[in-house]
Amino acid sequence: MNEYNQCNDAVRQAIGQPEYNSHIFRFPGGSTGGSYATLKSQASELLKQNEIMYIDWNVLTGDAETNNLTIEFELGRLQETIGEKNNIIILMHDSPLKQVTAEALPHIISYLREQGYKFKTFYDVLK
Repeated sequence: MNEYNQCNDAVRQAIGQPEYNSHIFRFPGGSTGGSYATLKSQASELLKQNEIMYIDWNVLTGDAETNNLTIEFELGRLQETIGEKNNIIILMHDSPLKQVTAEALPHIISYLREQGYKFKTFYDVLK
């Protein structure tokens, strides 16, 4: 909770909104499994008690799977992992090494719109 609160404080200061609270959290490395599985399980209850929803991705572009990324590869992995999901959250990374991911984004957005997906913020979905 300390890290969550510190992050919210930093965002409040940056945007000049003293009442801001994201009410959303994402566990580093995902919400299940890994070497911190027990801690994550305990933390998820604490988040719930504080009215904080934890979110995780359910679709990926594979931008962490290879060093030889192409737009076609990322779009293909997206199509493979979407399946028949109605609501998707896509895992994509931002770093200087992920330039192809940035270049793939317009193609991904076009594909998703063609498939009938609509883009919303978490806050639109949570209302």
